[in-house]
Order: sequence, then C-alpha cells, then structure tokens
Amino acid sequence: MAAPWTTPAGLAYIGIFLFAGVCCLAAIPRARTFTDIEVRYGLVGLLGLTGVWALFKTAFFFVPGSLQTATYTVGLVSGFGTVWAWLYFASAYTGRTLHRNATLRRLGGAVFLVITVVKLTNPIHRLYFTTTEVTTPFRYVAIEHGLVHWVSTSLSYVLAAIGLFMIFE
Repeated sequence: MAAPWTTPAGLAYIGIFLFAGVCCLAAIPRARTFTDIEVRYGLVGLLGLTGVWALFKTAFFFVPGSLQTATYTVGLVSGFGTVWAWLYFASAYTGRTLHRNATLRRLGGAVFLVITVVKLTNPIHRLYFTTTEVTTPFRYVAIEHGLVHWVSTSLSYVLAAIGLFMIFE
C-alpha cells in the first residue's frame, strides 16, 4: 500500500497542514511587533499553538505507527490551546478586560487542564478516541472519536464563536 504522501489526496492533505503550520510560525516575528502587549501575547500564542497543531497533524503521517497516537494527542492538546489563545486575543484586541479577569483565567485553566488530562489518559479509558488502521485512499491510522471528544469539540466551537462575537460586535 502506498504511503499517504505518494497519493494526490494524501499529498494535498499533508501539504495543506504543513503549509499552514509553517505560515503560522513564520508570522510570529511580525506579530511580536504589535505595540499593545496584550494583543501581542494573544496573537503570538494563537499563531504558535495553531502552528504547532498543524505541524503535529502533518507529523502524524510521518512518524512510525507506534508514535502516531502520541503525535495525534499532542496535536489535540495544542489545538485545544488555540481556543484559549483566541479568546485572550479577542478580548485584548477589542479592548475588553475578560483576559485579565482572574476568575475567568482560573476557570479557563481548570477546564483546559481537565480536558488535557482526559486526552493524555485516553490510552487507559479510550473515551476520547480509538484508532484503526485503514488503507483507503492511503494507509494511515484512522481516528474514531468518542463522546468526550465531541463534547470538548462543541465547547471549543462555542468558545471560538464567543471570540468571533467579540471581534464582530
């Protein structure tokens, strides 16, 4: 069976994530020039975590099978972190002070920590995702998401929408 990077579908999929990851990380020096320190922290965090997530998504297809689950999990954690960086950025960029609120920061940190622990302990409980090797359109480890994944993904999208609301308001 062909490796994913030897098929057009696999090459496109991997190429898009690689391109996005490199672009995000390459944009960090420019983001560091923002004069507002809070906007700068939020934007650098957002670009950095998004870049890391995209590169781990890319690496998933190149690491040996025994490391794919770990690579995927690190990508999940960094991907979930982008939500919090986005909220911080959106609050700072729009002149709000939500990112400075100690109670909200502790609550956000606790939610992030709990979901991260669930992701990292997935090999024990398998409630977040399970894996299966598939061969179409190329050979790779397919991820079957569980209920806990969909709950945290729903939370991510709700929080991202809140950030969009702040920006568009």
